[in-house]
Amino acid sequence: MSEALRGFFLIFIFALIMIIQYNLDADKTATRQLKNTLELAIHDASLAIDENQISQGFVVFDQGQAEINFKESMMYHLRLDSNYVPVANSFYQNAFKIKVLEFIDDQTPDPNNPGQNITFPYVYTNSTYDIVDVLNGPSIIAVVETISPRYFTGNGNTIRQAAIYEYVE
Repeated sequence: MSEALRGFFLIFIFALIMIIQYNLDADKTATRQLKNTLELAIHDASLAIDENQISQGFVVFDQGQAEINFKESMMYHLRLDSNYVPVANSFYQNAFKIKVLEFIDDQTPDPNNPGQNITFPYVYTNSTYDIVDVLNGPSIIAVVETISPRYFTGNGNTIRQAAIYEYVE
């Protein structure tokens, strides 16, 4: 009898370890995919440049088109609908939230010097998400978060990724 109980206990421990392993693997996969997708999406957004300004030597983002490019790239790579909610065949289960999508270009007003535009290099800070970076040229900053998917029961972890794409002048 004791050997049967020991066997059941070992099977239970093995099953528990496998559940934890599958959930940890889902966390790693989701984090990696979100980071890669975010890098692609801000690159796609950075392609929307005002052609009139670039001919004068200024990099100025067409923010409306850049946001469209960003959204379409996120939807395509993560299999999301237009509200950033995963579709039926997506790896993810929870909606995505765009926490930050910020454009810093040659026409961005300098918060420290009213009436002047930002000059590069520029120290960008976002205290909400602990981002501090020296931008050497016009840049797009994005922060996206979601809840990690779960194969088995349990609360998913919040996954938050940040990315910065910059043009170096």
